[in-house]
Formats: sequence, C-alpha cells, structure tokens
Amino acid sequence: MKAKLSKSQYVRGLQCPKALWFYRNRKDLAPKVSPSQQALFDTGDEIGVLAQNNFNHGIEVTDPFWKIEDAENSTKKYISDGFQNIFEATAIHPEDGSFARIDVLHKVSNSEWNLIEVKSSTQVKDYHIDDLSLQYHVFSGAGYNISRCKMMVINNQYERDGAIDVSKLFRLEDITEKVLNRQDQVTLDVAQLIETLEQNDEPIEEIGARCFKPFTCDYKEHCWKEVPSYSVFDAYDKKKAEQVARLIDSFDLNDVPDEMLPGGLKAIDVSSYLNEEVILNKSKIAEFLNLIEYPCYYLDYETVGGAIPLFDKMKPYSSVPFQFSMHVKHKEKTDPEHFEFLHQEQTDPRRAFTEALIEKCGNSGSIVVYNKSFEVSCNEALAKRFPEFSDDLQKINQRMIDLLIPFRKRYLYHPKQYGSASIKAVLPAFTNISYDILDIGDGMTASRDYQAFLERKLSIYEAKSIMQNLKEYCKLDTLAMVKLVDVLRQKLIE
Repeated sequence: MKAKLSKSQYVRGLQCPKALWFYRNRKDLAPKVSPSQQALFDTGDEIGVLAQNNFNHGIEVTDPFWKIEDAENSTKKYISDGFQNIFEATAIHPEDGSFARIDVLHKVSNSEWNLIEVKSSTQVKDYHIDDLSLQYHVFSGAGYNISRCKMMVINNQYERDGAIDVSKLFRLEDITEKVLNRQDQVTLDVAQLIETLEQNDEPIEEIGARCFKPFTCDYKEHCWKEVPSYSVFDAYDKKKAEQVARLIDSFDLNDVPDEMLPGGLKAIDVSSYLNEEVILNKSKIAEFLNLIEYPCYYLDYETVGGAIPLFDKMKPYSSVPFQFSMHVKHKEKTDPEHFEFLHQEQTDPRRAFTEALIEKCGNSGSIVVYNKSFEVSCNEALAKRFPEFSDDLQKINQRMIDLLIPFRKRYLYHPKQYGSASIKAVLPAFTNISYDILDIGDGMTASRDYQAFLERKLSIYEAKSIMQNLKEYCKLDTLAMVKLVDVLRQKLIE
C-alpha cells in the first residue's frame, strides 16, 4: 500500500479539506516559513529531544521524512533488535495508506505498546487528540497492540534549579479513552480526505471561523483575497460573523443592515469605518491626561522566555525582562531625554535589569506604559525573585498609568486602526511614524533574536547587529508613547 495521508495532513484536512488539497496540489501557493514559525519548529524539535531523555534503552528512526517505507522498515528492525523505546517510530495503515510517526513507541510487554506524543504546550488541546487518534488508527491498523495513548506536555509548575530535570519538566496525560472514542470517525475522515486528495478539481469550501482555528490557515490570504481588509469578521466574533455573512451574502460591512450592526465598542469601530471619521471624546481624554504627573517616565520592557526555563528560579513560559527603554519628560513642554538598558551578557539579566530600572525611575512622577498589566506582572515576578527590591518595585507599579486605556476605550479612535488598539495600529494612524522601517518590528521577533543570543547561536557580528536592532525597536516603543500623549493633548485644542 502506497503511503497517502500523513498525520499533519490529516489534521490540516480536518480544519479544511481545501487547505489539504492546496498543500498537495498547489505548490505555487505554499507560504514561506516565517522566522517566528521556524522558531516554533525549532523549539518543538528541542522539546522532542529533551523528552527522549525520559526513556531508557531507546533508539531514533532517522530515515528522511519523505522515505516513509524506509522508516517503517527501520522501526520493525529496531523492534526485532529488542529496543524498548523507539523514537519517531513509523507505521503505514495497510488498507487506506495513512501513515504516522509517533514521538515515542514505548514497549509495555512482549505484546503491548504505548503511543506517546510530545507537545510543547502545557495542556492537551483538541487537535492534539486528533493527532494521536490518527496515530492510533495507523499503528493499530498496522498490527500493533496499543495499550495506552498518552500526551507528554510541559509541566508549568516545574521550577528550574540547576540543570534541566527532564523528569520534572514534562508530565504525562492519558487520553486513551478520548482516542478510542474517535476511531470510527477517524476511519470515515481518512477515507473522505484521501478522496479529496485524489480529485482533480479544487474543492468548494466556504471561508469562515475555521480559517482561524485551531490555527490560522496557511492559505487564508489566497482564499480571502476578495474579502475587505476590514470586514464582518473583524466586527463580530468569528461564529457570529459567519451567520451575518450568510444572511447578507457578503463580507462587506457596508452591506450590513443597521439593525444587525454590532453594539459596544465594536459599534464605535464600525461607525468610524463606515463614516470615515475619527472618534473623539475630549472630556475623557482630559480626565486621562490629568492623571499624568511630572517628571513623566515613558517605559517599555522586552522579555524572553519559552517552554524550557533559561535560568534558575524560572518556570516554563515565564517571562524574563532583559531590556527597557525610557523617555523622560521633566515638564509637559520640554523635550524628552532617553535612557535604555540592554543586558548584553549571556547570563541571567534579571538582577541587573531590576537595579537599573529602580535607579532610572526615580521616586516621583508618573510612569506611562502601554498595556500596564504586562509591566506590572514582570515587576511582581522580579519582586518575588528579589525580595530586597520588592518595596521599590511595588512603588513603581503604583505610579504606572496605562496609555492603552484611552485607545482601548475609544476616547480617540481612527478608522485606519481597523478595530485594533495595539500601539502598532494606533501610532501610524495618528502620526507619520511606523514600525515597518525597523529590522525588528515586534516583541516576538525581539524575544526570539535575544534568545538566540543567549543560546550562543549567533556570530559576533550577528549579535552586535541584533543588539543595535533591539535598541532601536524598544526606543521606538517609548518614543511612540511620547508622541501619542502629544496627539491626545493636541486633540483637546483642535
């Protein structure tokens, strides 16, 4: 039986058969892997390798991913050789040709095996169950007596102390019953998806909420090319948007009857968009601006953190601040001074960051941030890590003012924001400044690049270049806040 449908293709097809058909038949539409996506793949690979250390007497099937039959034969050989754990074990269903690699094929007895799939998340998700359900279908169909099906996920209660303890970093969750309950449906789904793959014409599928869940489809840009950049899918939740789109047979907000338009803040967004007008609430803006006391510190952090704790006293996915930018205005009409901190050693940055932050924040005046909960949570974590600085950090938190509020609550809103209050949407809407000119244009990229530096994956030249890019990016974040407060003040006198 020739291999036909892989595990990843099966999960893709469950989300949308057309996406699966595109994947196999329209290579010209294949999206490029972004640096952020590649970083996720690399993390997954690293997690997988670490997980293998939990199993003794194991061996990995290393045949290339496209040589499925060779990988299947290697698996059978390693079983014959007596290995108790086979990593990337591969099987092909003898009837429908679906195939799968399992992260760990674990021998329970002479006749029984466990399937163990490793994920970098901290909990089992629905599409993970789909993953393992297809793998059970394949391995059981290929003649394996599967006893239990388990997910190995990250234990978010683990705290690093010295070298990574893989026995504590992961936890096992048995999902056998959920997998078994899906087997009849898996058989039907595999048959239908293989039929889809074998048809000559592109499948007809409606776009909608599934284009986003469980992940944004790789082909969304292609399928949505006729949808307005700001559509019913931006104005309603995804399920409601589907209903509205069907009722009016359109995705265009201009076609929505008045009685069907959304309420709440979305009503403001849609009204602004349809009427092409800026929303302005001067009294609320004045109330907000009156909160600001001088000297005023505009502050922004960058953090790093992932599934594998980088330093002692860190848990998985906890954020470690490594950089801040600060613009200080001593009076309302004075020019701002700029200060910055960037930890440029391949060591834990938290103590140095904390000391520099306390020194630069002074003892009085407002501290303006954008999305206050983020900086507050970082400071609370630092206070827990360094109790001797707890009082100073709490005082900094008490002085914080959240610049997100007037934009999130629509005291000021521009139709070009398209429903977003992100600083990256607000700034270009009201100024001629944009993040597009920067080599690092978002926090995820900043975190990814800094982690590569910490893990010694960069040349000296690359590290130097990234440090400069990080400084420019973080500096723009705080300069943006200065400019947006100026915009708010200007709107009061227009």
